[in-house]
Amino acid sequence: MLETMADIKELEKLRPCGRLETYSTARHSLGYYNNVALAATYVSSSPPQSRENSVYVALKQVIAKHVNLSAIPLNEDKSYSDVYFARLPSIDLRTCVELRERKKPMPKDGEVDEELDELFKEQHNRNFKDGLGSKPFWRLAVLTSSTDTFKFTAAWVFHHALADGASALLFHETFLNALNNEGPNLDASPVVKSPTIPLPPPFEEQHPMTISWPFFLNAVAKSLLPSIFDKHPAKLWTGSNIPSELTRAPRFHSRTIVLSADTTKRLAQLSRNQGVTITATLQALLAATLFANIPSNDFDKVKIAAPISMRPFLQNVPADQMTNAISSYDFKHHRPPAAPQKTGALQYFSWPEAIAVKSSIQAAVAKAGCDNPIALLKYVSNMHDFFTSNLGKPRVPSAELSNIGVYKPKSEGEWRIGRMTFSQCANPTAAALNVNVVTGGDGNASLNVSWCEGAVEEGLAGKVMEGLEEGIVGLVEGEV
Repeated sequence: MLETMADIKELEKLRPCGRLETYSTARHSLGYYNNVALAATYVSSSPPQSRENSVYVALKQVIAKHVNLSAIPLNEDKSYSDVYFARLPSIDLRTCVELRERKKPMPKDGEVDEELDELFKEQHNRNFKDGLGSKPFWRLAVLTSSTDTFKFTAAWVFHHALADGASALLFHETFLNALNNEGPNLDASPVVKSPTIPLPPPFEEQHPMTISWPFFLNAVAKSLLPSIFDKHPAKLWTGSNIPSELTRAPRFHSRTIVLSADTTKRLAQLSRNQGVTITATLQALLAATLFANIPSNDFDKVKIAAPISMRPFLQNVPADQMTNAISSYDFKHHRPPAAPQKTGALQYFSWPEAIAVKSSIQAAVAKAGCDNPIALLKYVSNMHDFFTSNLGKPRVPSAELSNIGVYKPKSEGEWRIGRMTFSQCANPTAAALNVNVVTGGDGNASLNVSWCEGAVEEGLAGKVMEGLEEGIVGLVEGEV
């Protein structure tokens, strides 16, 4: 242990972690949130001679382009500004690339990838504390198939301080470009020298993050007098209360719904016809599904939050540069009267509700990063206490919906990206359920649902997933 610590102190110090980055280092340190993952299935017109060599060669190019892949956060048990990024001098890919053989055939259009779901569950229950200073804070888990050698699935699993969901798409775009530009004699040795370029600045230095007086005073009032200004609304469902103590790391669960290319296309077109985005449709349907599965006498409200990418509003940040820059919005849904002749989620779904969600999203985006809740983190003196102070309290919000969009290929080559699936740990001190959405190059939309053990009953999580899927089918079949 002493030897490891000495090695850590010898690593090149890059810069202090920013406030948003420290938010991620603190919850990773506490064991509350381990990682994010984005998986992509790669399809080739001809199989490579060596899958491992092909992955190693491509990763070398990705590491050379994205400097944050060779950066690791240190002093995670401390808060801003004592926690910082250091550079690994090199990366041994054998410590962070995991190849395994599939036991079942590759999933077809609209089919759930059960082995990927198991991989996500396993990965989300593993942190990056092991071997500190000897390997990166990310892993690439690769699923291969002996019966379909033209395809493999690669899940990039990473510490959230390194990147956000939009940056995970950049990882796969860079990896794809590297696969399509591999020559016959490229070096496939597993040890990669880290780039020496500077680490990009944190979010707070890429955006002014101005806050208005009303926004600031509201936050102060909630902090100083929570019993008056931040009371838990009556009949708001937010799952079970946060445990009063977390003596062990929570168990994370993850399962996925997959919509066929045809269903995804029809849902997107239906949403456009109604003047809303697919995100607004899914959020309204998620709220309706919750209402259909929680007692109506006890709960008449749910609150759904979602992150918003701030990348379009950053200053002097190249489009192909990984970063971690988000804001958020939330929307409180009120249980409507159940529609007659309808069952399940559709009895509580309406297009006006989806339109109201879209308006809320537009209003949040129109702020261009002003009054961003992330800006308030500079007033948090101890990020670990910030999380632990929520123990024993009701959750806020009910659920979180994160849609990182549609993958659109930027070039053509021998390799292309098919199915994509986005997943992340649930936070035991935050929303009861998380729904993570992405649409891959095959046109399939994947809706990954994740939750912490104890936050909701597994039976309820399963009913919500069934309700979402049945509701989507009902919508595209014209039942609303």
